[in-house]
Amino acid sequence: MKKDVRYRVAEIIDKGLLHGVLVINNEFKSVFINDALCNMWHISEEEFINKSILDIFYNGNKKKSCGSYQGPLIETMDTGEQFSACEVYLNMPSQEGKWFLVSTFLLRDENGLPEFAVGNYIMIDKFKMFENKLNVVNMNIIKAFCKAIGVRDLYTMQHSENVAALIVGLTEYMKLPASEVTMAYLAGIVHDVGKIGISEEILNKPSRLTDVEYEVIKRHPSKGADILKEVEEFATLAEIVRHHHERYDGKGYPSGLQGENIPWISRMLTICDAYDAMTSLRCYCEPHSVEEALIEIESCAGKQFDPSISNVFIDFIRECNGDLGLNAVIST
Repeated sequence: MKKDVRYRVAEIIDKGLLHGVLVINNEFKSVFINDALCNMWHISEEEFINKSILDIFYNGNKKKSCGSYQGPLIETMDTGEQFSACEVYLNMPSQEGKWFLVSTFLLRDENGLPEFAVGNYIMIDKFKMFENKLNVVNMNIIKAFCKAIGVRDLYTMQHSENVAALIVGLTEYMKLPASEVTMAYLAGIVHDVGKIGISEEILNKPSRLTDVEYEVIKRHPSKGADILKEVEEFATLAEIVRHHHERYDGKGYPSGLQGENIPWISRMLTICDAYDAMTSLRCYCEPHSVEEALIEIESCAGKQFDPSISNVFIDFIRECNGDLGLNAVIST
């Protein structure tokens, strides 16, 4: 990719993004892939750059036998149509296929001709794994919430996926029943659904929030719970979401619940939420290392966090060496 083109693309995308980014040219060759997507696909940049994605994924064919395009990024490059939050299954080279939520857009040259297509990739394998745990109607509702979050704020969508992966890992490490693992996963996925009603100016502000803006953000657990409780089967899920910003010492929000009065899964969610926030790259601060985040959790045990869950969480992260396949920046 030419240096001047890299600068143009860099205005829109950045290697530090939490979600995967792939850019192809009008010959369907990869000209840019960020670190997050390399990690998701278990490839190096050198293996992918200047190679045709048609050859890598689709045996050289733009379209399936039925006539439809192989994927949204190819269709965007070929037709100019752009996509938002499409579910795509990719048959990965030398490994099992993976599910992604894909959004695309087109970059044109000075003459208005298609030059590059950009794809944003969020891995949703965990989400698909749990689809058969719920009935179709409820699963579609959850999927709609997730897409609504992703369309407005890709960071929140990726953060939700990370938190869901963390809490599933934690509940499985604790050998909890399958029903609790499923509930924990769903809570992780939708815990920030209340942010749908918050302005993008606040959600995507590139600096720390003012006190007034922070008060607006603090409403999202209650708003999320109010959205979820409209579905009768989500009553328990709604209460977990409502209380995921409570503190063990009773100084949290929205209800100031204390200790074991806070729902069990909410207490786990609080720790997973905080850990991912600390270890993820944000526009206004550098990420903590895994060890720094664990030290912070340990120091806040009994105050912000349930001490017994904190201890188990720390053991869990250390046993897996922080390697959970998250799409966040994790440095040790």
